[in-house]
Amino acid sequence: MLKLENINKDYISGDTTVHALKNINIEFRESEFVSILGQSGGGKTTLLNIIGGLDRYTSGDLIINNKSTKNFKDRDWDAYRNYSVGFVFQNYNLIPHQTVLANVELALTLSGVSKKERKQKAIKALEDVGLKEQIHKKPNQLSGGQMQRVAIARALVNNPDIILADEPTGALDTHTSVQVMEILKKISKDKLVIMVTHNPELAEKYSTRIVRILDGTIMNDSNPYTSEKKEAEKSKEKRRTSMKFFTALNLSLNNLMTKKGRTILTSFAGSIGIIGIALVVFGSNITVNAATEIATMFGMSERFIGLTIVALGTSLPELVTSITAALKKNADIAIGNIVGSNIFNILFVIGTSAMITPVAYQNQFLIDSILCVATAILLLLLVLNKDKKLKRWGGIIMLICYAGYFVYLIR
Repeated sequence: MLKLENINKDYISGDTTVHALKNINIEFRESEFVSILGQSGGGKTTLLNIIGGLDRYTSGDLIINNKSTKNFKDRDWDAYRNYSVGFVFQNYNLIPHQTVLANVELALTLSGVSKKERKQKAIKALEDVGLKEQIHKKPNQLSGGQMQRVAIARALVNNPDIILADEPTGALDTHTSVQVMEILKKISKDKLVIMVTHNPELAEKYSTRIVRILDGTIMNDSNPYTSEKKEAEKSKEKRRTSMKFFTALNLSLNNLMTKKGRTILTSFAGSIGIIGIALVVFGSNITVNAATEIATMFGMSERFIGLTIVALGTSLPELVTSITAALKKNADIAIGNIVGSNIFNILFVIGTSAMITPVAYQNQFLIDSILCVATAILLLLLVLNKDKKLKRWGGIIMLICYAGYFVYLIR
């Protein structure tokens, strides 16, 4: 049913590579209660996230019902998470302004289930965890154990094949932890339950299988399983996540009305944005007209005005952004701001302008275009050093080159 073959997971930060999981090989039965034990930082949660499709493995293969996931697209992972896996988190992850019933129903909204059926299934799931009498309460009116049971009901409501629980008893007292474990044990009779925990006593008492992980490697498996080779099972009918338009609209309106203050502020900010766009359009007209008048007054070409005064005026915000980012050691923003801006200007701005009305390309711009390409190559050459940094002497060279270009324009 579920098999991991040579799974590796690496996290890369700069020149550092952290090997979170190393050659994980494990197979699970269709129904069993598996506890994953290990020290903090040992890879337990990473393994759980990969099994649940919340994170992607670096190499290896995750096989679901004899089907490889190597070529899974985002929509395949969405369908897998929505229909095949139910998640139970340590911090419950309930929506505070929604009722218990609405929180459980929410898991069905992407499935295109009718309102009547959603309610029936949600009530049944809550009844199974002993919370039928609490369906109209808000999460803040429940105890920690009750909130965790709501989370379990939400995980069960779609009738998934796999339940993944990340420290489900971590925030609960001993008595409540036992109640939650009893529920998970009952579920494991006909589903695969995989739980990450730091509590070996609970794992020993309730689990049918214990897997111990250390530094990203499986050190021990108390009840390993290897399926016999057989013909691939017929793939279950692919289901896609979908939400009806009116369901999505209703959820959006409900969220807006619940948080009126935030809605008002967002509307105000949106209004400012619209006004800002209008001012930019108005300012652009003024800029073009003023540039034309300056060129006529001083006998300069519009090309010269565009390459100097207009270019300088529109690039000042980028100058301030890059200097600020460099001072704060945010090199990616300092460089990305300029490179991204030039790509955007050349491809999007000129492309959009040409789409609206043809733009004449004068012969004089040929040299400027060549210099534009040469400038990009110069930047690349200056940063291809041992430290991968644009150093001060490189900045001086670039400023000298711009000064030379300016002299070329005014000669």
